[in-house]
Amino acid sequence: MSKIKHTLPIAAAAIVLTAGSIAGPRMILAEPTAGEASSAAEAKPAVADSASRTKAGVRAAATSPEQLLKLLGERIVAKDVDGIIALHEPEAAIVDWDGSIVRGRAAIRAFYIEWFKSNPVLTVNPRQTVIAGGWRSRDTKVRERTAAIMGDYSLEQDAADGTRESFTGNFCDTVQEQLDGTWLYVQDNPYPPHGDPATSRTAHH
Repeated sequence: MSKIKHTLPIAAAAIVLTAGSIAGPRMILAEPTAGEASSAAEAKPAVADSASRTKAGVRAAATSPEQLLKLLGERIVAKDVDGIIALHEPEAAIVDWDGSIVRGRAAIRAFYIEWFKSNPVLTVNPRQTVIAGGWRSRDTKVRERTAAIMGDYSLEQDAADGTRESFTGNFCDTVQEQLDGTWLYVQDNPYPPHGDPATSRTAHH
């Protein structure tokens, strides 16, 4: 497979979370929200996604950026592609290693299916979550806010020759609050521009 295997929706693919909390040590909020504890796991064969379902069998929805990151991690460990897609807006996008864009749920689904073939193990360190924007309703609650989740990661996966390969990098993802108070991914960016443009990509590989 080409270098598309080297890319990974980073915040969305929190297979191993090492920070003290999902939001990391620094979190800036427009309004206070409750944080959630992080979890740690390794990529395994498909298993029942009981952790992200309610007792009635309906998939849980994220009510904060931190929970959204947690649910994506659980569903990636379970290789639950339908569950992963359910946590993305219809026109969500992933930024690929070469700067191209994987856009829309159908393309993101294909991306995940192909990526899972590499048996990935990802360590994500969310460093900062910033929530801002939105509009204030008559009940004074701010709605439809946007959040940026930023941090760094390391990734190990199968190479084309069957050996294991490792990469490190930074990420900056965008998530959006919906009218019903839940959160969905808008953009998953494991390659935000930084430093010298001539070396910014090689730093990830």
